Amino acid sequence: MEAPPAADRFRRNALLLWGAQFISASGDALFLPCLAWLAGRTSEGESGVGFAVFLAFLPYLLLGPLAGAWVDRGDRRRIMIASDLLRAALLLTLPLLAGWWGGVDYALITAVGFLLATFSTPFLPARDALLPVLVGSRSLPRWNAVMQTSGQLAMVVGLALGGLLMSGLGGAGATETERVVRALQIDGATFVLSAALLALIVLPPGARMGAPRGHLLADAREGLTYAAKHPMVGGLLILTALNNLAIMGPAIVGAAVLVQDTFGLEPAHYAWFEAAMALGMVTGSVVLVARGRHLSMRKLLLWGMVLDGLTSLPFLWLPTYSGCLVMIALHGLFIPMIVVGRTTLVQRLVPPERHGKVFALVGITVIGMTALSAALSGWIAELTSPRVLFGLAGVFGAGSGVAGFVLWRFREEPAAEA
Repeated sequence: MEAPPAADRFRRNALLLWGAQFISASGDALFLPCLAWLAGRTSEGESGVGFAVFLAFLPYLLLGPLAGAWVDRGDRRRIMIASDLLRAALLLTLPLLAGWWGGVDYALITAVGFLLATFSTPFLPARDALLPVLVGSRSLPRWNAVMQTSGQLAMVVGLALGGLLMSGLGGAGATETERVVRALQIDGATFVLSAALLALIVLPPGARMGAPRGHLLADAREGLTYAAKHPMVGGLLILTALNNLAIMGPAIVGAAVLVQDTFGLEPAHYAWFEAAMALGMVTGSVVLVARGRHLSMRKLLLWGMVLDGLTSLPFLWLPTYSGCLVMIALHGLFIPMIVVGRTTLVQRLVPPERHGKVFALVGITVIGMTALSAALSGWIAELTSPRVLFGLAGVFGAGSGVAGFVLWRFREEPAAEA
């Protein structure tokens, strides 16, 4: 039997990667809402929610450079599989852990969040470093948009399912906590399915990195040095850090407190609130799939930051939950502009042998700054209100995009360095 043409084989591999992400992200969409909700129920005050979310992102700050160096030294597909299986084992055994621990309390919730993030740290750098090998440079904007579309569509599916599970389908007679824990177990099952799809990918020649050189710590330091000396990558990382510090904490902690305390609603309403944002992100990603190849990635990224910030401001005054649902969906339209623009720029600016390390640094600026933002947001919401928190996010989020237009300039889409 003849082997399939190279283009067909690469397309099949990319579709397997797409499917693995869709299944995994559908379950993963449940995790942060479940974590934030359980933290709110088992702690006193909004700062407890912020601290739990902070711990759930802290490993990206602590381990990001090492994870990136590992990705660039090994088989990226196998690294993703290992990450999936470890996360599955943690969430599927959560009821056993709760029984051994003595119940689902704040300490257990924060520990699970920290461990899950530790196992997750290498997954996204490995995915973003593997994609250029599977689809080629010219198709990167479109495939990055496709990945975003699948990820956000998965959020809609996962959060809608989570809302149903947490509102009553999680089991007849089950308590609120039991329903949330069962939703987390479904998240664990999706990691198993994701690992199975990844195992079917056949890597093309040259996809595996060369033999490790030197110590892992030295390799991680080399990645930090490279990013610091590269003016375009360094500027991108700074802008990303500032934007996520402003936006992400309010988006997670502020949303949970707004639904839980301001409107006095149930966990299902929080899941649907996040699903509305994801639906907006799907719509924005679909537009980029059609038009992404023809756009300037720098302008796409910076306009996304400006519009992402401006659409946070109406939460200062919107009086109803339904009005907030509409606005959060509009807000979600502009998030793919940031993610697709940033990811494509890194893939084009950075040579393949450094993709893992640089994407891990992107993970630090995105997820690590989310951790700090969540901790600050819990404190600010406790002192003021979630509405004020959204207003601050709008001003500083849009400001980071304006700063990028003024300060961060380079010739469009330069060739990657050797």
